[in-house]
Amino acid sequence: MKQLKHLLIVVVVPALILTVFAVSSVMASGPMGKSTICHSAGAKYVEISVNDHALPAHMNHGDVMTDEYGDCP
Repeated sequence: MKQLKHLLIVVVVPALILTVFAVSSVMASGPMGKSTICHSAGAKYVEISVNDHALPAHMNHGDVMTDEYGDCP
């Protein structure tokens, strides 16, 4: 019985915690198949979400990816 309790504490609890973090991370990243970018709008950038298939075209005309904090320049 002690071994089962130890197994729960060492294996199951950390696995549940990692699962919660993974799910929340995926949910925060936005819809699947979309990327958040900084769209060049003249003198400033505007944050927009675009389909991943359209990403190369946006990058080719001056749009940039958000920084590591999710912000635009």
